[in-house]
Amino acid sequence: MNTLLKKILAPKNIEYLTMNSELRIVELSWGVARFADCPEQVRSGEDVCDAFPELIGLEETFKKIINHQINQFEIKGICRGLREEEIIYFDIYVLNNPEISLNREELLIIFEDTTDGFLKQQKITQVAKEYGLALSALDKTKTYLNQIINSMTDLLIVTDNQGIIKIINRATIVLFNYSQEELIQHSIFKLFEDEKITHNFKESEFLASFHLLNPIKILCKAKTGTSFPISFSCSSLNFDISENQEFVWIGRDMTEQKRVELQLRQQGERDRLLKTITQRIHQSLSLQETLQTIVGEILHFLQVDRVLIYRFFTPTEGRIIAETVINSSIPHLNPSILTPDFNFLLLSYFNSGKIDAIDDVYLVPINFPYLYSLLQLKVKASLVVPILIYDSSQESNSTNQLWGLLMAHQCYQPRHWEVWEINLLEELATQIAIALQQAELYEQLQIAYQGLQQLVIQDGLTGLANRRHFDRILYQEWNRLRREGAPLSLLLLDIDYFKQYNDSYGHLAGDFCLQEVAQILQNIVQRSSDLVARYGGEEFAVILPNTQTSEAIQVAEKIREQVEALQIPHQESQVSNYVTMSIGVATLIPIEHLTPQIVIHTADQALYQAKQNGRNCICIASP
Repeated sequence: MNTLLKKILAPKNIEYLTMNSELRIVELSWGVARFADCPEQVRSGEDVCDAFPELIGLEETFKKIINHQINQFEIKGICRGLREEEIIYFDIYVLNNPEISLNREELLIIFEDTTDGFLKQQKITQVAKEYGLALSALDKTKTYLNQIINSMTDLLIVTDNQGIIKIINRATIVLFNYSQEELIQHSIFKLFEDEKITHNFKESEFLASFHLLNPIKILCKAKTGTSFPISFSCSSLNFDISENQEFVWIGRDMTEQKRVELQLRQQGERDRLLKTITQRIHQSLSLQETLQTIVGEILHFLQVDRVLIYRFFTPTEGRIIAETVINSSIPHLNPSILTPDFNFLLLSYFNSGKIDAIDDVYLVPINFPYLYSLLQLKVKASLVVPILIYDSSQESNSTNQLWGLLMAHQCYQPRHWEVWEINLLEELATQIAIALQQAELYEQLQIAYQGLQQLVIQDGLTGLANRRHFDRILYQEWNRLRREGAPLSLLLLDIDYFKQYNDSYGHLAGDFCLQEVAQILQNIVQRSSDLVARYGGEEFAVILPNTQTSEAIQVAEKIREQVEALQIPHQESQVSNYVTMSIGVATLIPIEHLTPQIVIHTADQALYQAKQNGRNCICIASP
């Protein structure tokens, strides 16, 4: 190796060796042995693969480099344990030896120590993971703080030093009736009605004059125009002196505190109710169970006397499909009230999707469409919400159709229905519609699955079990009867001269013939444990568990007689003018060393003998 190349490699922590075409080491640098798996093998004349097993199997690659088909070959990221816990990482580069003339074949193998770089990369990766964990923890902390802030019943507002709102909590939204978008990036003065503040101060001046942490009462105004006093305390946030100062405002409605708490509690309860019902819908595949749960939850939450779901089937037919009452003193609705006229009246009135909230039936105008029905139902107040489902039966006119009604009744006294109560029932009606669609999809899925199951086990032409299902049932019955020590009989049946029948009468007639024979088999073989299958083209099979030979012969003879009695013309048959069958019968008691194939083989031999005996007959396999 020339001196210049050695000088280039030395400071880079690189060693080298050269090898000939026979993979023998020719020349090596003094430190190359530290990269070897077997350092004692690193010497001139030794096979390079003994010291460096990474090179095993690369002979073709080496030839390509020598023949200048490729310039070089690299192996990166090799890890070698030196002693105890010391590890070295290195890369290998293989190229033609630049000092060798064209008539010599010699390769230069360079070993570069990459341990420092690899360890640095590991450290960087570890730091990145730790940084990611820190970010995750920070995100969780932020989520936790947001949950705390939004669970507060007090107002929380964060502004900059110009009074521009940056953050608000849920209580602020509820009290002032503004959305978050209507307040963020607006002045906090938007919430103040106190003219002494809004007319005499700019936001920054007011903040500068505010005695931090000393509560101050400020007359505020909601979006609805309602005025109320708020007790505010304010403190500055100075996390970073390089950033603009921010202020956090904590406010308490001195007159409406209980109302806010009640609203928040009701909202939380409504959310929990919706969550409970939604979870039940997703968890339950029983529509009736889901609907009964919904009416029960509504009754408990609204504290009404009766909740029911009424379904329309036709314009004149409907019925209650779920109902619950608060106690035994409240009767369930009398079905006799639910007349065709009652059904048609409700359907006509609610078909447009309108919601009806009646606080007192005795204050309803006398010409109200279903006033008489309400009086018949003996209710004092009624809330009715339509249940609408998406109907895509008409492709060009898909719309929401009235499926039924969700009703809440107060039976002993009038009741004012709050807006949130009406909204709640409307949301629950939507959940009911989801449950209905889910139930419909599940039913369709079940039908499709059953159809698929039939395709898997049923012969498409005859409707009998197919060969695959026959094999499975035979194996199953064979094992069962082996445990019980009971006999199993198998009939193999073949339509005589069926190929000639097909050739003479055509395949459509042949298919009809197979169907007629299949029907005879199904009519005769009636036990639930028996199985009739189409075994092949014109072959059928009958599995008769727990059946002695004599009983199997009776079944076989009955089949043979009734097939012939069909009198299906067969002019090409050599045994009759009509379609006939040959039948082989085999009966075995399954024992440990036998498989189901033995009974198939035995019955097949009997069928063959029946054909040899002239067809249109039964042959019983010899024991």
